[in-house]
Amino acid sequence: MRIVDLRSDTVTTLTDKMHLAMKKAEIGDDGFGEDRTTNKFEDLAAGRVGKEDALFVPSGVMGNLIAIMVHTKPGDGLICDRNAHINSMASGNTAAVAGITTCPLETDTVGNFDKEELESHINLDQISTPKTTLLVYENTNNLAGGTVVTPEAAYELSMISKKYGLRIHLDGARIFNSSVAQGVEVAELTRYCDSVMFCISKGLSSPVGSILAGSKDFITQARRFRKMLGGGMRQTGVLSACGIISLEEMVGRLGEDHDNARLLAEGLAKIDGFYIAMETVQTNIIRFTFNLPKLNCRKLIEDLERRGVRAIYFNGNFGRMVTHKEIKRADILYALEEVQNIVASHQR
Repeated sequence: MRIVDLRSDTVTTLTDKMHLAMKKAEIGDDGFGEDRTTNKFEDLAAGRVGKEDALFVPSGVMGNLIAIMVHTKPGDGLICDRNAHINSMASGNTAAVAGITTCPLETDTVGNFDKEELESHINLDQISTPKTTLLVYENTNNLAGGTVVTPEAAYELSMISKKYGLRIHLDGARIFNSSVAQGVEVAELTRYCDSVMFCISKGLSSPVGSILAGSKDFITQARRFRKMLGGGMRQTGVLSACGIISLEEMVGRLGEDHDNARLLAEGLAKIDGFYIAMETVQTNIIRFTFNLPKLNCRKLIEDLERRGVRAIYFNGNFGRMVTHKEIKRADILYALEEVQNIVASHQR
């Protein structure tokens, strides 16, 4: 059976060149700082996002958690989007591990904060409410539909944070998608944040890992927390070798994923039962709602799975599809045909 896997860009497979690079990687014990390939990768990554230093971590979830632990202390509060990954998709680790209270705010259709509301929720003096010390935002915003934060919007958030003495952490899991979509350098999107995490195992096709970047002092503290959380590894060069290729060779092709996402979104929008806010289709993620009298979103995605087309069901009528390097234009057309067939079969 033909498989078109649109669940996530985490299903990407490493390239032939990555396989070869893993075999030839110059490795050592990263716990002692002796893995030369990892050192090279961290230096390259820090430069790409305009930060002094960087740290290779096993996952984006760990990278975000480490950043929160460095920027805060137990009992502090942070502000984020209600649908932010750290609030809704990280198993509650901010509270359970870091001891931080999250103040989640509603955002607009494309994931932007209302600036006045944001300021109104910053607490510095009220003793019965956690003191706000950190602002976290995503670029791209996953559950908003892969939407981007512009350099201008990032600057506005930095001015609010500076006014109140807050730190900013950027969950940039797909920051390179945002960069390609906007036609701006990644460093322009990260310049106003104190730290940034990005993933190499999503659209950039590496098998494992993420980067956490910031000042040298920040990364020194981050290394301690990585050790505390069990994230210290040994001969990580076999993974970092793939990360180097991700940064040097896989960024430029992300535009193809964006084009395929637009093709998919436009096709779905023409099928009965689908609603897609097209202004949210900016990169490689399609957030959609679907509902018909005889077919709800959960059942649609279950039926698609049986036909080899894989998507994610979240809740209510809300689902998601994501394009990536394994998905070609022909796969998009095939997926649309299967969706149309299922919908038509329930309308007879």
